[in-house]
Amino acid sequence: MDCPTCGKLLSTEQGMRQHHTKVHGDPLPNRTCSGCGTEFYDPKARLEFCDDCNPNGGTNNGNWKGGKETTTCSRCGSTFDFYPSDKPGIYCPECVANADTFLGTPYYEYHDIERVKTVCEWCGRISTVLKSKAEREPVRFCSQNCLSHWLSAQWENTENAYNGRWRSVRRKALERDDHTCQRCGITREEIGHEPDVHHIVPVRTFTDPQLAHTLDNVICLCRSCHRYAEIEPIEAFSPSSSQGE
Repeated sequence: MDCPTCGKLLSTEQGMRQHHTKVHGDPLPNRTCSGCGTEFYDPKARLEFCDDCNPNGGTNNGNWKGGKETTTCSRCGSTFDFYPSDKPGIYCPECVANADTFLGTPYYEYHDIERVKTVCEWCGRISTVLKSKAEREPVRFCSQNCLSHWLSAQWENTENAYNGRWRSVRRKALERDDHTCQRCGITREEIGHEPDVHHIVPVRTFTDPQLAHTLDNVICLCRSCHRYAEIEPIEAFSPSSSQGE
């Protein structure tokens, strides 16, 4: 095949393409746009549309800069801008912020769904949650932020505890549990990194932290299950029980 730029004869199309990229610094088109029929180059040869016709990009995306529309609030009559890709513009931001005052009785009160009060163990804030949720799992914190603060506090001043034989035990635990969360079953490949290795009996409860680093006291968990295990005992999900399921 002849190079379209310099006319050099190449034996194969692939060779001609490689020549054009390396010698002329410009890769030849390898895709045809389904929208406008223009030929373009895609490094992975998978795109169906060129940049101008991308149904999810540019002006085709309802959230592109300048893509807002103007409408009138159905409640107060004021005008406001909204993105057409969002829900239809019905209420202005001010009315939405005051939704509880004009949308009526909350669903859970209207249907008489029982709620219970809980006190956050980190900030002390009192909040209410559905009773069914409280019965399914402990509700000890009012937000993810408070849970994160609590978890950080549990690990303060414990860096020296993870010396000695910890690395060896961690490696053996990952091999024993096949690099898989022993609670939900997600694998290392699905997570994108190694699962956490959790101490069933916390390190902080041992006089000598090294006594906590034993295979029968650790279990592999993904990040989500690890957080759950920090507030709910994990004995029910120990390796011996999960392998028999």
